[in-house]
Amino acid sequence: MEHGPNNTKLEKLMEDPQKQEEFIEELRKSQLFLPVIFSENMFEGIEDSKPGDVFTLKEPSGYDINFFTDNNGNRAIPLFTSSEKMEEGGLKSSAMVMYVPDLANMFKRTKNNYKYIAINPMCEIGADMPIVPFIKLFATKEEEPIDVDMNNPESVAYMVCKAAYDNTGLFVHDINLPNEWAEKYEIGTLIKERGFVDMTNKIGQMTTSHRYAIISNHVANFSQFEDGTNWNLHTAAPNSKFKVLDVFTYNEKTQILLLHLIENLEDFFVDDDTIDGEYVDLARKIFEDSFKKEIIEEVNTKEWLERCSFPIGMDNDGNLWGLDD
Repeated sequence: MEHGPNNTKLEKLMEDPQKQEEFIEELRKSQLFLPVIFSENMFEGIEDSKPGDVFTLKEPSGYDINFFTDNNGNRAIPLFTSSEKMEEGGLKSSAMVMYVPDLANMFKRTKNNYKYIAINPMCEIGADMPIVPFIKLFATKEEEPIDVDMNNPESVAYMVCKAAYDNTGLFVHDINLPNEWAEKYEIGTLIKERGFVDMTNKIGQMTTSHRYAIISNHVANFSQFEDGTNWNLHTAAPNSKFKVLDVFTYNEKTQILLLHLIENLEDFFVDDDTIDGEYVDLARKIFEDSFKKEIIEEVNTKEWLERCSFPIGMDNDGNLWGLDD
């Protein structure tokens, strides 16, 4: 019989990459198995104890994380949702069951250079997360900011920024905007959209005055649920935050380039150093090339353009919402 925490819901959410936010919320309140190696004298003398005795650990005593090293030489911390999953992964080890916030706090103090956590590694279904974003998920506003250096690949900011740009797609949300509203999107600004943001990866010639081009690796793909519309519908969740990377006018039309930020990690993107110039150049080229393409009828219908008729991060009067609104 399985003993320990019930992580059935967490395991189920790992099966669906479109439920990233639900997975994070469930992870926050979970207890996981941390494989450890106890020091030799950790339980010295316990064999002489009797039921009811209070056992005192000898000094020095403790344990080490039973980490593994991947094929790229990166150290990773394995975490398991159950002892059964640990057996499935082929790891025979002692383990401690800990609440995830306590794990994050412990990893923050460790001196070892771990790159990421791996939940249920070597199992059929698992999930990885860079160590810094994992720790940041449980940071409080009162905590001192972590010292970072964007020029250092080992720094917090570098890894978080890289995670936001990794495995991204480019999506568009075409709209007619008053120029005075568009001017409010200053490069480097962080914005928040309260509602859902519909977008498509079908990129053709524009019929509107403005285009939001959105770089993201975590929008939900709803195209499989369409009924003959062929929009290639993708959607960002309510309260998503974005960073304005570029505002570019070409052939009297304007593209506003946004980076979809990772939830709860937007503080790392305040500095302009987090704007990746290569992505800006690529987005500009795609925008210029779109004028040579045909108009894609499916994403220029009245119904689609109505879905995209609201400005991202603004109210109906053209005022940008605050990040805490």
